[in-house]
Amino acid sequence: MPDLLWETEVGDAVRAAFAFPAEGLPQKEPLYDLKQIPPEVFTGFTRLSRMILWVGFGEEVVIRTDKNRYARPQQMAVLSAPDKETLIEMLLSQSSGIIKSFKKGELAERQRRTLKSTLNQNALKYRFGIDLTIPSAYKVFKEENNTVWFQREIRKGHVNLIVYELPRTVKLDFEQPLEDIIRIRDSFGRAFIPGRLAKTHLITEAAYEPYVYETSVDGIRAIETRGTWEVKGDFMAGPFLQFLLDDKKNNRYLVMEGFVFAPTVAKRDYVFETEAIMQSMQQQKQD
Repeated sequence: MPDLLWETEVGDAVRAAFAFPAEGLPQKEPLYDLKQIPPEVFTGFTRLSRMILWVGFGEEVVIRTDKNRYARPQQMAVLSAPDKETLIEMLLSQSSGIIKSFKKGELAERQRRTLKSTLNQNALKYRFGIDLTIPSAYKVFKEENNTVWFQREIRKGHVNLIVYELPRTVKLDFEQPLEDIIRIRDSFGRAFIPGRLAKTHLITEAAYEPYVYETSVDGIRAIETRGTWEVKGDFMAGPFLQFLLDDKKNNRYLVMEGFVFAPTVAKRDYVFETEAIMQSMQQQKQD
């Protein structure tokens, strides 16, 4: 979009619609990092980004999405209108759909790249009858009958992915799930995720209420929860993303959770990494 437009209330609308704080992080990080480029220099390599939002003036109202217009993979959303007021209205009304489309494309691209070097493991297939596309940088950190814990070391911490199952006798209200989700997480943390010090364990941070949504994973109804964890009795904390699947076919609840410990560094992209892994879930065919 033009420099002059970026510096007006239209630019403010773009920032409000696409750079608001991502959910469930302990520190504020924008949903997207925005890089504004004026149309006259939008040529050559500047057109190669995977996600492009084009905003400008035109005689008619235009709302359009283009796929792979200048590169592959690429998603481009075009918003054009004859005046600022209409542009602002369009940005605020269309942003959720654009974000959903952008995210779907980014998840697919992250999963495609992971396929180039995946972790060779059979624990998920044998224990749960599922498969996940996990980067080779992860390793099996801990394994029990109904739980598998993967971990990837990073420069200042680690990224974790845990898969476990629960019997359907566990109390869970899918219509109002928050209280039950917290109880389940804290109970599992007490039993399976100890802290660095004796008699400490992972819990859901009490000071901030998690975000909870109904969604689906591989066609299975699920509860998506985003929030922050902490270690009871120690100074450790970070973000988590959990999918709890209502797996009626196998008479169980299947839980997949990613959580990040990375003090002093940004965590948004690490959470997205775990989301791409969990969203790659495929149910294995029975022999």
